[in-house]
Amino acid sequence: MSGKYGFFDFSQAKIKWDWRELLFGVENNIIGRNDVINYATHILDEGILGFDLVLKVAIATEYEDILPYIHELSKLENFEDNQAIEDKWRYVILKELHDKKSDYDNFNEKVEEIYADFDYPEDMAGFIGYMPSIDGRNMEESWQEYLTSSKEKYENK
Repeated sequence: MSGKYGFFDFSQAKIKWDWRELLFGVENNIIGRNDVINYATHILDEGILGFDLVLKVAIATEYEDILPYIHELSKLENFEDNQAIEDKWRYVILKELHDKKSDYDNFNEKVEEIYADFDYPEDMAGFIGYMPSIDGRNMEESWQEYLTSSKEKYENK
């Protein structure tokens, strides 16, 4: 089973993922089990933290539960609260969507779907078609402000 969003469609916006972020993605159906297995296979290197656990994820059989391994890997990392992790996921999904907006006939509908999926975050209101403009900015200006401020917070961190 895969998550709602295609992980490798947007995973390049953030090259290195923390296991807490991946765990959050799986638990919230943003990505699927196979996405995590593919990621583990992609990053597998003897020098990485928790190599034995990453290897277990990478070679997991079809019916093997990988969540215990991901939980153990996430314990090896610094704590990050779920809201920050959720905001990172939303940013990488929105960035990829915006970068490829010409590929979508229903771009605004996709944005509204993400807005709903992430429980109507305030920082997206400026680029939701049915919401009033914020401080007189048009939708593209609101997009650019969001992408710029989020990039500083989340990319490559």
